[in-house]
Amino acid sequence: MKNRIEKGYFTVAELEKYCSISQRTLRTQMNDPVNPIPHFRVGTAGRIIRIKKSEFDLWMDSQRATQGSEIDELIEGILK
Repeated sequence: MKNRIEKGYFTVAELEKYCSISQRTLRTQMNDPVNPIPHFRVGTAGRIIRIKKSEFDLWMDSQRATQGSEIDELIEGILK
């Protein structure tokens, strides 16, 4: 039986496979000014990007869409 080391950090390409979101979209979300995907830039030029799996999972959970009825109630409250 081989010892399996679980990855704690992903490259952008590995993250794409993990979450089925394109690299282009992931890179765009990393640069989002309001709620960016947490990531690390490593090296003198910062070209090496790594994303911590646990931090990405938390970020992804924060992206959960709210139900339509909650949005409708919020809009109704604002319009009154």
